[in-house]
Amino acid sequence: MYVKPLALPLHIQEAMALDRRVANTHLQKHAISKAAANLFSGYKGEESLIYHLNFLPEDDFLIFHYLRIPDGKGRFQLDFLLLSIYFFLIIEVKNIYDNVTFDEMGQVYRESAEKVEVFGNPVDQVNLQHRRLLSWLREMNLPAVPIEKIVVFSRDSTYLRNLTNNKIISDIVMHRHKILPKIDSFINRYRLARISEDQLMELSYRLLEEHNPEVYSGMEKFGMTTHDLIIGVICPGCRNVPMHWKSGKWLCLSCGLKSKTAHRPALADHSLLIGKSINNREAREFLKLNSNSITRKILQSEELDKIGVGSGMRYRLDIGKLLD
Repeated sequence: MYVKPLALPLHIQEAMALDRRVANTHLQKHAISKAAANLFSGYKGEESLIYHLNFLPEDDFLIFHYLRIPDGKGRFQLDFLLLSIYFFLIIEVKNIYDNVTFDEMGQVYRESAEKVEVFGNPVDQVNLQHRRLLSWLREMNLPAVPIEKIVVFSRDSTYLRNLTNNKIISDIVMHRHKILPKIDSFINRYRLARISEDQLMELSYRLLEEHNPEVYSGMEKFGMTTHDLIIGVICPGCRNVPMHWKSGKWLCLSCGLKSKTAHRPALADHSLLIGKSINNREAREFLKLNSNSITRKILQSEELDKIGVGSGMRYRLDIGKLLD
């Protein structure tokens, strides 16, 4: 069922790494934290849909989370794409709290006593995604397959208002508990197979090959250098930094927590923010160790792939290994 399962995209991991590695006193801290929080909030909204999607017939759909596909106009992103031999479905997810209003001007906003906050219209957004996916599919010379689209608000408490009772909005926009009935209506509508199983698999492989993940480039975006970053191993318990290496373990002098693996997230942060490989000296400095041999033992214990030999040896920082 899940061809591309739910996973926290690297650009969001990078935004979160930058946030935790920048001091609260830094001039860019507020902007960095807000950007990271917004990205993670979007991901949490997408994550909340998995419970509902798990009730779909396992053999009937191929599900992709987070696809970013290049076309002649740049790249377009899909939160979820569901493929079947009968129809395709684009799901755009929004994780917005309080109230969301669609008005007669095509505007979407959240209103409070203090202000009115305007958002991009998600119906326009998903319509554009539909247009771009359709154009992309035509280039593959596949049979025409109906493409449906919905906008799902992931918070059950979000109050949705359609001021003009626009039927298009009512049909497309919904809370997450409406997903399954909506998909059932598509299943009942499209009973004729439009594409073969082999063609569906060919399309799936092509989508995976074409997927081009977003690059966050947070250091560049906020004008940061490595000197702006907090270095050291962050305590997984109280978030104090740095932890100290003592008797084969990391020790937090603030809360007393001990760990043999607390360096792994730190090395992952280095990969996300500074470089995807590291040598002994760089690791020693970033982990705040004072011993070459201890640093080497820690790096070797992770069984990381090595690049080069001798004094030029570097270790490839595999996020998957480090955060597994």
